[in-house]
Amino acid sequence: MHSFLIIGLSQFGREAARKLVRLGEEVLAIDIDLEKVDLISGEVDARQGDCLQERILEELSIPDYDHVIVAISEDIQTSALITTLVKEMGAKHIICQSYDQKHSRLLRRIGADYIVCPEVDMGDRIARKFSADLLDFIPLGGDQSIAEVNIPAAWVGKSLRELNVRANYGINVIGLRRPGSDFIDTSLSPDYRFAEQETIMVIGMSELIARIQK
Repeated sequence: MHSFLIIGLSQFGREAARKLVRLGEEVLAIDIDLEKVDLISGEVDARQGDCLQERILEELSIPDYDHVIVAISEDIQTSALITTLVKEMGAKHIICQSYDQKHSRLLRRIGADYIVCPEVDMGDRIARKFSADLLDFIPLGGDQSIAEVNIPAAWVGKSLRELNVRANYGINVIGLRRPGSDFIDTSLSPDYRFAEQETIMVIGMSELIARIQK
């Protein structure tokens, strides 16, 4: 079990809190707006507080949490100030919600370890999902992704062994879905020969995954 402090109960903050609790994690959420606290208090340990006041943050014992999520994107100044404060108070790992790329750059400079920009991330995922060859896309961070893609035409009739995918393409094939099936076969033989209309699950750098589609 990990411990999470969520500062800010935006929609993103609320959904993150609910999901983490369902996953069995320890969560405390805090927001200056009592109405937002009331929205989630029956599901998550939540309290009202102004985290721009250092006294409030000190009472929360920031270093005791494995992760601090700053879920404030609508007020960039408040987001930046709170991120700076929790960093100075010894936060182990800071996850921040951002409004746009400029906001993201600012948060990285002041100490955020991981940035979530829901609008940008969702737009990127939708664009990739509905492109011609990329059927689903899950970013993992560090530009690593898991994706489901159509079999490249040049791979049809060839085996994993012949293609030597890891060496020649820099990615790993971790599963295969046959036409009309919801089942993903994760136990492919190196000698299995790919067929048209099959899709594969691959993991690797996003840029290298995109290359096999060209």
